[in-house]
Amino acid sequence: MKREISIGADLGASGGKMAKGYFDGRKLEIGDYIDFANDPVSLNGNLYWDLFGLYRNILLGMRRYAQDDEVASVGIDTWGASYGLLDRKGRLLEPVYHYRDMRTEKSLERLFRIIPERKVYELTGCRSNRSYTLPQLFSYVEHGERILELADKMLFLPDLLEYFLSGEMCVERSIAGTSGMMRPEQDTWAWELTDALGIPAHILGEITDTGRVIGRIQREPAETSRAWNARVISVCGHDTASAVAGIPGFGPGQIYVSIGTNVNMGTEVLHSIVNDRSWNGGMKNAGLIGDRKIFYKDFAALWLLGELQRSWRNAGRTYTYEQIMQMAKECKSRRVYVDTEDTELNNPGGDIREKINACLRAGGCQELETDAEFARCIFESVAMKIKRCAEYIRDEMGLPVKKISVVNGGSRNHVLMQLISDALGMPVYAGMPYATLAGNILTQYYASGEISSVDEIREVAEQSFEMREYQPDLREKSRWDEDMKSVDRNRE
Repeated sequence: MKREISIGADLGASGGKMAKGYFDGRKLEIGDYIDFANDPVSLNGNLYWDLFGLYRNILLGMRRYAQDDEVASVGIDTWGASYGLLDRKGRLLEPVYHYRDMRTEKSLERLFRIIPERKVYELTGCRSNRSYTLPQLFSYVEHGERILELADKMLFLPDLLEYFLSGEMCVERSIAGTSGMMRPEQDTWAWELTDALGIPAHILGEITDTGRVIGRIQREPAETSRAWNARVISVCGHDTASAVAGIPGFGPGQIYVSIGTNVNMGTEVLHSIVNDRSWNGGMKNAGLIGDRKIFYKDFAALWLLGELQRSWRNAGRTYTYEQIMQMAKECKSRRVYVDTEDTELNNPGGDIREKINACLRAGGCQELETDAEFARCIFESVAMKIKRCAEYIRDEMGLPVKKISVVNGGSRNHVLMQLISDALGMPVYAGMPYATLAGNILTQYYASGEISSVDEIREVAEQSFEMREYQPDLREKSRWDEDMKSVDRNRE
């Protein structure tokens, strides 16, 4: 007899992952992982996501799982901010733009001439960057494009893919929070903002809660996937929110650090925080699950390493991830850092080594030369950014920081984990490289009533997953403190 399983699909900016989960009432058994590429498509000067390729891979993954098990449910989470525009017949109007597409290069600058940046923050609780949905939609307005007149609804990427599966439209709260267009409490859209910018109200759907059954899979995707009776579940559509939902024992007074292409890190709160200190720290607010919210900051992380690997390949050199970690570990620190939020470092194209050295020259630092030095600099720059953010939450925001949990793919980078622990002078608990998938699947059992609360989700996670503890070398803490002060002086 086949077991009943739930399937999670997690789409990251660098690749997609799927897994199946089985819950025995106490522990979640998760495995049979599937990985597939997420390769952007460049066409006529614009950059797009390969939406239909991603959808096809989800159906093929479901089909593989359905060979051995009965598929009870499926849920999808993705990176934030990306969306699709649909006409009145529910048809996609254009390809889904990549959030790094250059059409938004000047959009925020022009947007802030209409509504000052601080006012936007007060209306949304969010410090937007150009990758967010808000400047992407405003780019249509500023360029006089008619597509918003033709659009009937906007669906964020996980909602769009779940619509393809179920035929039902919804706008899940956590993924909507990545738009930069919701009120700080994440209860509804910031209508004053969208009206002032000319973004049509009718394309913004009613916000729905996380952990509800959207509907049953439609006939056509059911025939392809063989998941004939699967329920489509509205999990935390934002990949970070899915990960945070399932961190073992997580709750207020702790900091999560989700590391992948980007870092998203912060703490759980019951009420959004919007004040001078949160503004100065570049902090944001977003929905989570239930009545929980996250107060967080995000910035580039392993995106920089991916760009470095691309530069190496162009120069005829290729290293495995293990080789890169070993190179960085054995390399003596040059004690130089780049700001991972630097716009030029986050624009695609070019040689990241030249960009890093340009940043170092501008800060009065010596340039790097060897491959190992560049790898070490990226790891240490990410660790420094995490240190700065964690200490800002604790010292400036006055929020307790009792424990640090690092999850998702970056948690496997043992060199980076030790650097973070040393920089903070605190133990770091790292693990769950597929934390997003675990949270995704646990939320499906929450939606079905087999798990009764968010606290129970995390209790099940404690029973199901182990975290590795990294202890700090306290002799290093003073060096990191000194370097952070030095970086601050150089930027003044």
